[in-house]
Amino acid sequence: AVFHVVTAAEGAAQYYTLENNEARTETPELARELDEKTRKAWVGHPNLRVFDNSTNFEGKLRRLVEATAKLVGLPCKLSRVTTKFLLRCKPDLKNF
Repeated sequence: AVFHVVTAAEGAAQYYTLENNEARTETPELARELDEKTRKAWVGHPNLRVFDNSTNFEGKLRRLVEATAKLVGLPCKLSRVTTKFLLRCKPDLKNF
């Protein structure tokens, strides 16, 4: 299988930045160009899956995990539970 995760520069440009990823050096324009070339290189592959930016990043990852699970025969509609905790005080990070 080929899983293509579309660059944030395409459809989620507000989240594409060079500030939080040292490995990323491309301008948004170049990122879109390279993304398109990569995607076109795989056109015709019988098991190509493209994950666009039609949802937020967590939704994109959820779609990727579900497709992977389905591919290998695992249950694919996994529910996610988020648990939050209210702390009485700021933790002392020296203890970690």
